[in-house]
Amino acid sequence: MTLTTMFKKATRAALLAGLIIAGGRLFAAPGAAASPERSAPAVGARAVVVLDQATGTLLYGKNPDLVIPPASLTKLIALHVVYEEIAAGRLSEDEIVTIDKRDCSPYIPYGSSLMYLRPGMRVSVLDLMRGAAVVSGNDAAFALARRVSGSNEAFAARMNASVRALGLRDLYFVEPSGLSELNRVTARGYAEFCRLYLTLHPQAITELHSLHYIEFPRPEHFTADYHPTGRIIQYNRNNLVLSYPGCDGLKTGYIIESGYNLAATALRGDTRFVIVTLGGTGEGSAGGGTAQRSHDGVALLDWAFASFVTLKPALGALPNPRAWFGASSRVELAPASALAVTLPRSLAASVQARIDAPSALDAPLAAGDRVGEVVYYAKGQVIRRVDLVAADAIPRGNIFVLIRDAFAKFFSRLFGLA
Repeated sequence: MTLTTMFKKATRAALLAGLIIAGGRLFAAPGAAASPERSAPAVGARAVVVLDQATGTLLYGKNPDLVIPPASLTKLIALHVVYEEIAAGRLSEDEIVTIDKRDCSPYIPYGSSLMYLRPGMRVSVLDLMRGAAVVSGNDAAFALARRVSGSNEAFAARMNASVRALGLRDLYFVEPSGLSELNRVTARGYAEFCRLYLTLHPQAITELHSLHYIEFPRPEHFTADYHPTGRIIQYNRNNLVLSYPGCDGLKTGYIIESGYNLAATALRGDTRFVIVTLGGTGEGSAGGGTAQRSHDGVALLDWAFASFVTLKPALGALPNPRAWFGASSRVELAPASALAVTLPRSLAASVQARIDAPSALDAPLAAGDRVGEVVYYAKGQVIRRVDLVAADAIPRGNIFVLIRDAFAKFFSRLFGLA
């Protein structure tokens, strides 16, 4: 079983474990971290989620299950599908796409976000991905959708299938750009998606989201009737990437029906947080709404970094239990999710970890079967548990293995060795 498969299986439980949110305040759940000393800041967005990237611990929520159109946050799901196509070998970042007139203005509202594609341009898949991620080009999203699925509608069906495969039930899309108010997400569901996206596609940070700008079009993109002069620089629409220490993604969005939306992530040391704010208010994209969205993002990230930390206490090598009656004699263990813990900074000095796993067990085992766990605790309080699972399937051995192990196990028990 691959790491990706194990991660998908564990996602739902892991992301919803940890801290319970009630009425916008933070309460310690049984076996979860204690409440931090400082309350989360009040923000104007209608729905908010703050979570830790490594562990999925939910640190703060305000109306986390309120359904709101994501606007251009939709493009992150489109990019996820493109990355899936690349991983499957059906697409390459270097592939050149000839731009269809249906993916350009005036077919797309000119006042909306564009990377300014022109019919007949020949543009690489990577440039289109950057156009969608950095400058939120609706034209880039449409061009990618047409290349992958033939139409926006077919691509939206693929987007929905992809998020369902990740266990996310409260995300739904009708097109890939975010222009439609019929797309819908919740802050909780979208934050869960962001965490998965960063885990499954770690290269996206460096090759897409952390870029301060793109240069487009470049001379290789010129057409017979389009020859602009000079360099054309288009800056990242996520102001936090340009200004907040450690912020390297992810996406902003706005349509009238949703208000101002933000998905942001920042890394300091081993600690990475993801924040999602939906339904922000304000007048004018250059002033109130955009400024308030950035202000809320800064306040939430400042609070998260001041209040919490992600740690990876030393564990040593994972055990390899004896597999009685198995085609293999040892079980290789793998963590079902990150071997890390998120906790209030006040508990950081006291955190410890232990491994609970049997020394032997009976085959057969399927890949992903739970075998043991890693337990993180501080001051006598259990903070997090991470399942240890069988990394590979171990079928029953042949008749000679069964007879041999029956005798060996009997005498091990007889002499207190097992």
